[in-house]
This record gives sequence, C-alpha cells and structure tokens, in this order.
Amino acid sequence: IDKNGKKMRLTKSADFALRIVTYLAQVQKPCTMTELSTRLHITYNNLSKIVQKLNKSKIIQTKQGKYGGVELIQKSEDLSLKLIVYSIDGPTQLTECLNNPGYCGLSKGCRLKGALGDIQTKIDDIFENVKISDLLEKQEA
Repeated sequence: IDKNGKKMRLTKSADFALRIVTYLAQVQKPCTMTELSTRLHITYNNLSKIVQKLNKSKIIQTKQGKYGGVELIQKSEDLSLKLIVYSIDGPTQLTECLNNPGYCGLSKGCRLKGALGDIQTKIDDIFENVKISDLLEKQEA
C-alpha cells in the first residue's frame, strides 16, 4: 500500500490494453474503434492513445477503410501480460531503488533491496508466463 493508502495495481491504461488485446484475440476479426469503445467501456480518447501504443509495439495493427479496423497481429499464445503491460507503462518497478542505485542512503548491501529485487523478478516471471491465450474462453468443439 502506498503513502496515499492505495493498493499496488496496474495503471488504467495497462488494464485497458489487456482488455483490448484479450477482446481482439477472442473475436479474431478486425473491430472498429467504436465497437471496442462500446464493448470494453473505454472512452474513445483513451482507446485511441492505447491503440497507438499497441500499434507501435506491433501487437495490433490498424487499417483504414470499409473493411478496416483494429486487429491483433500476433498469436495470443505468443502474447504475454508482460509484453502488453510493458508496451503501455514500461517495466514494472516495486521501488525506485531497484533501477536507481543512488536513490536512498542505505548501503549497497541493503537486504530490503535484495528482497524487493527477488519479488520483482517473481512478478516479472509470472507476467511473462501468463499468455493472452490462457485468458480466452474455451470454445466447445
């Protein structure tokens, strides 16, 4: 819990990105921005910003025209939660000291930093090992 009493969580943008990618993997067809906005309850403005980032990361692509829309260009089994979250927010970081050695005055042998580093590695591993395909509803044969 941070100093404002909030729990550690994904940003709204990362949450929205995961919803977008999961939905596109589920429907397996291009979707209009309006459809995504309506179905996923994301404002058009927020959706546009997230789609731009996902497009830049080559997770989705956008096409103009009558048969255009937003579509997934990677296989859902190749897309990890880590890749999607990183494409929106960059690497997760439990504390500033993990990537900024001069952040605090504790010695280099700080055990807290070591423990937090171990936890961060486990979080990263979990995010890497959960694929979008793991989140999809199974279709009956």
